[in-house]
Amino acid sequence: MRFANRYVVAAALILAAGVARAEEPVKIRVGWTVPAEEAKWLIMKRPELFANINKTYAIEWFQFQGTPPMSQALLAKAVDCATQAPISFGKAASEGDFKGYILGSLAQERQGSFSVYWAVKEGGPIKEAKDLKGKTVASTAFGGGIYYMMLVWLKAHGIDPEKDIRLVEIGFPLVEDAIRSGRVDAGPFAQPFASRAEEKGGIKKLFEISEVQSPLTDTFEACGKEFVDKNPTAIAAYMADFKAATKYAYAHPEDAKKVTAEATKIDYATLDKYLLTDKDFYRDPNGRPDFGAIQKTWDLFYKEGYLGKQLKVEDYQKLELTPKAE
Repeated sequence: MRFANRYVVAAALILAAGVARAEEPVKIRVGWTVPAEEAKWLIMKRPELFANINKTYAIEWFQFQGTPPMSQALLAKAVDCATQAPISFGKAASEGDFKGYILGSLAQERQGSFSVYWAVKEGGPIKEAKDLKGKTVASTAFGGGIYYMMLVWLKAHGIDPEKDIRLVEIGFPLVEDAIRSGRVDAGPFAQPFASRAEEKGGIKKLFEISEVQSPLTDTFEACGKEFVDKNPTAIAAYMADFKAATKYAYAHPEDAKKVTAEATKIDYATLDKYLLTDKDFYRDPNGRPDFGAIQKTWDLFYKEGYLGKQLKVEDYQKLELTPKAE
C-alpha cells in the first residue's frame, strides 16, 4: 500500500509541475530602438502599471540601431515582435517572404506635428533643391524609410541622387556636428537633435518628409505571423498593455519623460522641451496603426521601384488584436 501511495504522490507532483508550467507567462522577444517608443519603454520600466505583463506574457528586450536590422531579426525568428517602418517591413515581406502582422502604432507624422527634416547652414549657399547639386547630403541608415523618402523628394525636385550629389550615411546624433563642421552640406534631423540644433541657431530647414507624404507612418509594432497565431492570448495581452501604455504617456507626460530618459539616456531637461508636444512626432492616442497611410507609402515605394512587389495592407492585419479607436 505504501508503494501505491508513493505512486499517487509522484503523479500529483508531476501534474502540479505541469500545471505550473502551463501557467507560466509566454515569453515574447521584442526588439526596440529610438526614438518615439514610449509605449514600450513604459512597459519595460514600469511593468507594475499594466495588467498583463509578467502574468499572461513576459518580455525579453533587444535593442537595435534602426528598423532594417529588426526586419532581419524577424525574418530569422530571432525576435517575435519589433519596431518596423513601412519600407523595412515592406522589403521583408516583398523580398524576404516575411509573414507578419502590423499591430500597434508608434510614430506618425501629420499636420501640426513634428516631421523629420533636412537642414543646412543658415546663411550658406544652399537655399533650395537645385543648390544641392555637387554637394554632400547625409541620410540615416541607407535602406530605411527616411532614406527612401529623401530619394523621392530629391527626384521630385530635379536632383538625381546617383549623379548630382554625394550621399553619405550618418546617424542622427552626428548630423549637427557634420553640418556645422562642413563635412556634409545637408542632413536629417529628428528629435531631440532638432531641438538642440535649433536652440544653438545657425541651422536652417531645407525640406521635410511631410512634403512627400502626409499623414505618414514612421514606425509601428509588428509581430511574426507564426508566433502570433500560436500565441494569440499572449499577443492580445501585450497589445492591451501597449494601448494602455500609449494612453498613460499622454495622461502622465512627466512620468513618460522620466521613463524615456531612463531608456534612452537622453537628459530629462532636453526631453521636457519637446516630448509629447506639437514639436514631437504624432502618436495615435490608442496606439492604433494608420493602415491607410502605410498603404499609401507602399504604393509610392512600389511605383518608385523601391519595393519588389505591390503589397496590400489587409494581408498584414489581425484586427482582433489591434488596439481599437475610442
